[in-house]
Parts: sequence; C-alpha cells; structure tokens
Amino acid sequence: MADNNWAPSVIGRELCCLLVASASVVVLLLLGDVTNSPEVAGAGAGFFAFLRRKYLGGAGSREDKREEHAVGPEKAESQQNRMLFDDYQPGGQDYKVKHADEEPHIVPSSKSAKPIVDAGAPALRETEIVDFFDLDADVSGRESEPRAEFHGLVDKALIVVKNTLFAHSAAFFWRNPDRNQIVLEGVATDSTAFTTTRRFDIGTDLLSTVATSGKPQIVSAVNPAAETEMLRYYEAAAGVRSAVAVPVFFRSSAKDIDTVGVLVADSTAEDAFGQETVDLLGRFTKLISGLIKSYTDKYDLLLDAELLASIRRLQDGVKADQSEHAVMSALVEEVSRLVNPEVLTVTMYNDDVRGWTVQKVINPSGRPAVLPSQLVDVAHSIVGEVITSNRVEVIPDLAGEERPRYHEGESLPREGAFICVPISSYNRCYGAVAVEGRKHAGFTGQEVEMLYRLVENGAAVLEVGFMNEVVKEYLSIDHLTGLMTKKFFLRRVEEEVQRAEDMNGELAYVTMTVDGIDDQVRRYGREVTDVIFREVTSLVKAQLRAYDTVGSADPNTLGVILANMTASNAYLWAEKARKNIASHVISYGSKTFSVTVSMGVCGLSEGMKSRELMANASQVHAKVASVAGNGVRVY
Repeated sequence: MADNNWAPSVIGRELCCLLVASASVVVLLLLGDVTNSPEVAGAGAGFFAFLRRKYLGGAGSREDKREEHAVGPEKAESQQNRMLFDDYQPGGQDYKVKHADEEPHIVPSSKSAKPIVDAGAPALRETEIVDFFDLDADVSGRESEPRAEFHGLVDKALIVVKNTLFAHSAAFFWRNPDRNQIVLEGVATDSTAFTTTRRFDIGTDLLSTVATSGKPQIVSAVNPAAETEMLRYYEAAAGVRSAVAVPVFFRSSAKDIDTVGVLVADSTAEDAFGQETVDLLGRFTKLISGLIKSYTDKYDLLLDAELLASIRRLQDGVKADQSEHAVMSALVEEVSRLVNPEVLTVTMYNDDVRGWTVQKVINPSGRPAVLPSQLVDVAHSIVGEVITSNRVEVIPDLAGEERPRYHEGESLPREGAFICVPISSYNRCYGAVAVEGRKHAGFTGQEVEMLYRLVENGAAVLEVGFMNEVVKEYLSIDHLTGLMTKKFFLRRVEEEVQRAEDMNGELAYVTMTVDGIDDQVRRYGREVTDVIFREVTSLVKAQLRAYDTVGSADPNTLGVILANMTASNAYLWAEKARKNIASHVISYGSKTFSVTVSMGVCGLSEGMKSRELMANASQVHAKVASVAGNGVRVY
C-alpha cells in the first residue's frame, strides 16, 4: 500500500523534472549554436548525457536502481550531505532515501585559463619621519618645564579625542575646589567662537555638574537658545547640538581619589554620543590621570632640584665670610630667586638698640613696605610672634588679618598673602624672614616648604658662625696659622708691659705684615693666606726665645713681644728675620713663590701703656709699608 501511494507522486514529479531539464538542454544547444560558443554547446551536451544515463540507461527496474533504504530521522539528518530523500512522503513512518550515485563530470574548456594576478597592497604615498615622530619633542622636553610639557601632551591627546569622535571641539578643564572655579588647560576645536577666558566660576552648566558630581553627562540635544549657558566655553553660538563630559580623577598623596578635571567633547549633530563614547573617553581620562601623576612627580623633583641648588649656592656664598651680614645677603638672594615675592624682609637682633629690627628690605614691586631699621613690636606683631614662638606663620589673605605685621600703627596695604619663617636652629632663634604679595595666586604649600628648608639652612650657617665665635673666644692658638689669637695676645702684651714696669726691665714690640698679600690672594686664592702666615710664623718662631711671644694683633698683622730686649737689639732681630723670610721659598700645590715683610719696632719707655706701645710700632710700620715694603724701622 505504501508503494502504491508513493509511486504516482514520484513518477509525476520526475516527469516534470525531465521535461524542464530537456527544455534547458535544448536552450543551451541553441544558444551555443547561435553564439558560436563551444563552451555553451559543450555544457548542453554534457547535461543531455547526464539526463539520458539517469532516466534511460541501465537494466533492471527503476525501483532497483534507487537502492532504497529505510533509516531513522536522526540518521537521515546526519547523512543529508550525501543522500537524497523525498520530503513529500507521508508522515508517521520511516523516510525512504537513496544515495546520490552520480559522478561529477568535468567539461574541458576550449579556451586557456588566464592566470590570476595578485593586485597586492594599495599604493601608499611617500612618507617622512615627521609623519610618525614629533621632531620638536626632544628639544621641548629638554628646554621646557614640566608644566609646559604636560600642556603639550594634553593638547596632543585632545586632538586624538576630537578626530576619533569626529567632534567639533574637545577640551580639558581643571577643577579648582579652593577657588570654586573651572580652569581651561587645553583645547582642540574647529570653532572660532571658543572662549578666550581661562577661568569660570562653578555653576550649573555641563562642566560644573560633572566637576561637582564626579559622574559623566551626555546632552543629546542642546537647545540652540541656551547653548552658551549650557556650554560656557563658547562666547557665541557655535551650532553645537550634542555634548558629552566625563570626570578626570586623581589619587592624591593622602590616598583620596578626587575629581581634578573634566574632559568634554561636543558635536554639531544631535545625539552624536552614547554609552560607547563614555567608555572610550574613560580610556582617555585614564591617560590624562597618568599624565597628571607623571607631571606632579616630575614637578616635585624639579622643585627639589631647585631647592638643592639654592642651598648649595647659599653654602658656597658664605664659605669665605660667615658673618650675619654675609649670611643675610646670601639668604635674601636665594629666597628672591626661589619664591619671587613682591616684598621680602629680614628681621634680626640689633645690639645697638637692644631689640629686633628690620635689617633688610627687598621691594622690587615698589608697593608700600616697611622701612629698614624699623623696630619690631615683639609682643603684638606677626613677626614678633614668629620669633618668640619659633613657628611658621602663613596668612593666605591679609584682608582678613587684624594683627599688624611689624608694629602698631603701620600703614601698609592689607592685601595678598603673607608668610613669615623663623631663622632658627636647635639652640636659638636669629630672626625671621617674611615674604608677601601675590594678591590673586598666593603661595603654594610646596613654596612654603621650600622657603622653610632654605631658611633652615641659613640658620644652620649662622649657628656654625656663632659657635666659631664662641670657640675663638676661648681658643688661645689658631690651629691654621699657629698664632696666638688676638684676645689672648693682647692680654699677654698687657701682662708683659706690667712685668717690665714692675721689674724695671726692657721690652720691645714688633709689628709685622706680609707685603702684597692681596696680590697673592688674587693669584692663588684665599686659602694661600693661611699657608703664607703659617710659613712666616714658623720662621719667626725659629728666632724666638722660650719666653718671647708671637700672635695675631689684627687681621693679617703679626705682633712679636721681645722680653728683656732694647729697641736697637730688636731692630737687629727684626732685620735678621726679614732676610730669612725674603729668602725662603714657599710651596703651594705645584706653585712656589717667596714673600717679603714690613716691620715696625718700638721699645717700651717709662710710663708707656700697652696700647701706646703697639700704636707707636704700627705708626713706623705704616711708613715702611707705604714706601716699598721689605724693610724695618724703629720708633
């Protein structure tokens, strides 16, 4: 029953297929004959041979040639790539399928095949290094400060943002929470209406909303009437119809993540941005955050390097002279270079008035300032409190400060910032350095720290000088020259004069200086002075008796006390010493040279005091030195 139902449908369908195929063969044969195309005629002949073998060739019944097999639906599905089956069969029973037994026949073409030619990569224009490398990057990186370098990198990143988003403008703004402002850092724009104002007060516009909330915002349709209110970075309508803004975060040293800026892009088309834009801009904000970290680290290193250079210049400047005046002058120069204030003052103790006075004022701006030698009110002024409490005072705005800076009744403008740093060491306070100015910008915390460190090093230099004076006060022998120090030498002169008076004995005093010592210093350096006086002292001591004394009477001046010796005998002694010194060769490094000395001799007479004795010797010495030097004269 199943075969009877299946046969008519199969026979009818196959007859229809045969008629259609036969018609196709006739068409191909006629078309090949008309067009005189062997390929088309060959295809028709091949198709006719296939139909003949399939439907008319071979012995046996058509049922035997089908090689029917009964398989399940799952197996038929797995073999459908190589079997034929009739999907018109009645359902509810196995499908009858057959294998496709025809073999493919290749009809050779009468025309030779053309070789396939690989067109290769598209032709590129001739490129240069400047297309892939910024030739000015290395130069600008060496010559510019970190701030300018950061600005250049942000501008390049904004150009990439603008081109990637096909934006009308792309800009980056800083957020200044202290002043409640938005500050423009960089922009890439096609608009001529972009603002020239760098600072905006935070309000309710797009930038302010993102800066205060820390969340991205998309404006799909900007109202043309409110364009400049919504996008305040345009001075006039620029045809912007959509905008997107995302926050830029940064982790500060306190490990807090804060919103430090806003990255914004806009377009002249409505609904130009979506979530994918926010995701893309998020990658750029991470890049900008990395640039900010690199910039801050490099800027901190630069400030540290500047501070170190200032400390080195300060120390080098006071090596030759560690007096308060020299230290104060060097400190003022370095503070002015490091902080660049509008007014700078140095307050130190004045022994003459027995009080703290303003000893130096630097006022390059010409604004009203305190006068030098002004006595400071220690009890009721800011500078006085800094000196007594030994602490730093930072006033961001003097407009809100009621205390006077230096004294009661001062008529100074109350504007700008004011910083006062004590010049103090571990043991004592030497005064205070005060800087003021910068009405709108103020001083940063880094500048305050640098100022404190620099002043601290200045105080350390003053401390060293003070301790040296203390040591000299109780030191009897100078370790560099081997001479008795001035204080102890003058005391010894008084003692020897008193002894000669009591014992009714003789006493002579000799004043001695090295001729042309300044020329030697200019030629060989300041250190040669100690070498010369050490050599001269050694030669003089070789001629002295055990109870005679040589010491420092004044800077670069030697004094010799010759006990129990008359003035005439002292002249002979001095003349012998002069010849020994003049013939002696002094070695200094790889250099050798000789020096001469000028001497004045004075013998002690009855009733003569020590100061008179030394003054008389100095008087005749000056006459010898003024003529030509290298001589001895007796008073």
